This record gives sequence, C-alpha cells and structure tokens, in this order.
Amino acid sequence: MHHLLSIFLLFVLFIAPTKVYAIEGSLDLSSAQTSVGKRFAKVFCDAKKEGLDSEFASEYALNNTYLKFVAFPDDNQYLDDLWEFTSNNILDNCGDNININDLTELEIFFKEEGIIASNRELYLPTFENN
Repeated sequence: MHHLLSIFLLFVLFIAPTKVYAIEGSLDLSSAQTSVGKRFAKVFCDAKKEGLDSEFASEYALNNTYLKFVAFPDDNQYLDDLWEFTSNNILDNCGDNININDLTELEIFFKEEGIIASNRELYLPTFENN
C-alpha cells in the first residue's frame, strides 16, 4: 500500500502537472480533443460499464478529466466540435450502454462545463488585499 502511495504522489507531482494546460492560455482544439475529449469519453464509458447511471458517470468523468482545469476559447463552434469528437468516442466505446436521452443530457452537461471553461477566470476565487 505504501508503494502505491509513492507512485501516486510521483504521478501527481511530476506527470499530472505537465498535462494540465495552463489557465492563462486557451486550449487549441486538437489538444482539447486529446486531453479532454478522449479522456472524458474513456472515463464516462468505464463508469457506465461498471453499471453507474449516466448522471453519476458524467459527474465522475468531469472529476477525473482535465475539463475542470482548462480554459477554452469563448467560441460555440469550438465547443460543438469538441462535443462531436467526444460523443463519437463515447458512441464508439460504449454506445450500447447509453440511449439517446443519456447522450442528449450528457451533451448539455458537457457544454455547460465547456462554457465554464470558456470563462474560467470568472470562476477562480479572488482575494481582496487588506
């Protein structure tokens, strides 16, 4: 168990930070597809295959991908393109585990999170200088 903790800390300290794209710059679409879209689809599908409902699976995917940590351009086409890429990955990986209503609700959830990511500075805490 101690060995696993060491490996986890090594990952968090050295590997994970290189994958979180800086909030100060927007993420280009191909990078977002790789770091957000593919990962979101994989984690979502893994959760669905474990028997979780779509709502919980989408929250689980959000909390286990970089979607919460990146800044996207403020561009509806960008989000549409990223969603199309992500949804195609989901359909390819676990399409038999979801229905059209699940996919529609997931699209709304994903795009809402994408809008938050497009306005990331609005959601960061601000501190008053006293």
